[in-house]
Amino acid sequence: MHYVIAGGGTGGHIYPSVAIAERLSRTGTVMMLARSGSMEERVFLSQGLEVRTVNSAPLLYTPGSLLRLARATRAGVGTARHAMTDAHADAFIGTGGYVSVPGIVAAQLNRVPIFLLEQNTVMGRANRLFSRRARRVFLGFPIEGLSSSRFTVTGNPLRQSLYETLTECRCSRALRRGLLFVGGSGGATFVNDLFLRTIQELDSRGHRVSVTAVTGTEDYARIHDAVERLHLRHVDPVVISYEVHMERLYEHTRVAVTRGGALALTELAVGGIYAVVIPYPYAVGQHQSKNARYLENLDLGICIEQRSLQFGTYLSAVEKALDDEAGPVTGASSIFVTDAGDAIVRAIEEECSHD
Repeated sequence: MHYVIAGGGTGGHIYPSVAIAERLSRTGTVMMLARSGSMEERVFLSQGLEVRTVNSAPLLYTPGSLLRLARATRAGVGTARHAMTDAHADAFIGTGGYVSVPGIVAAQLNRVPIFLLEQNTVMGRANRLFSRRARRVFLGFPIEGLSSSRFTVTGNPLRQSLYETLTECRCSRALRRGLLFVGGSGGATFVNDLFLRTIQELDSRGHRVSVTAVTGTEDYARIHDAVERLHLRHVDPVVISYEVHMERLYEHTRVAVTRGGALALTELAVGGIYAVVIPYPYAVGQHQSKNARYLENLDLGICIEQRSLQFGTYLSAVEKALDDEAGPVTGASSIFVTDAGDAIVRAIEEECSHD
């Protein structure tokens, strides 16, 4: 079987593409579509995947943006059609982001079966626009109002090595004592400032704990310098700008303070790491808050809205989670106890084998 995959813009769309590609590559060939010079192109090439670049533009509803979208999509669709012909594509898989749009349109024109992934509890623009054209839409989280048989809640696919490491983490939770702060690509400054305040308060209370902050490259110097000026006796702070292999941090983490991105929350839930989620308040459709509430309803974390955050209440939640010997328990029926990547790939291969 031969597959073409597209997804990009943010890591939340890119890494599910990688997760699906590595599994499909076991029994078939895979070609990735990406924008030239983009984050997704760099990641795909770093993973040793074949990449074909296409034009695309944001799905924004302004006259100028719609014109740019039409021009870019026209050119991108032509390139994507050639890519699918060259690859002898049996299926197209879109994991979100506007780079997937030319691939979806090209697949329909070439009569190639379309499969889509939606990571969040709120469907993104591209998937909202084109979900009716897909044979199957695989959902990372349940989405209210979607009841068609074409929509299947599988959970979000993780790279194989990451999934295996997180599964081991879940089984060895009692040995992990660390606290992790991850701000993500949006709103990292707030989380970084919270990290500074948290380590000072934990230290004043005599907590002996290792606390790591992934600050992002832009805020790294400020946070690093601020930590250097502190005189902590009990807390052991570690500041890093970026970590490609997050599993290295998860292996030592008991509790994570994070935003509400779907992929990050999936990783924490799979690893049995309690999530103190402070959703990015400007996320489209408030999807981060809805993602966080889903975890909270499963007792896998707590959602604290940034606008209403009270430091004392927040810190109590962190301390309680750090001291909780039992930790979060992932139910046997949860989407976080099975390998979503394997489930999605198995469904795609079965659908294509019937054609």
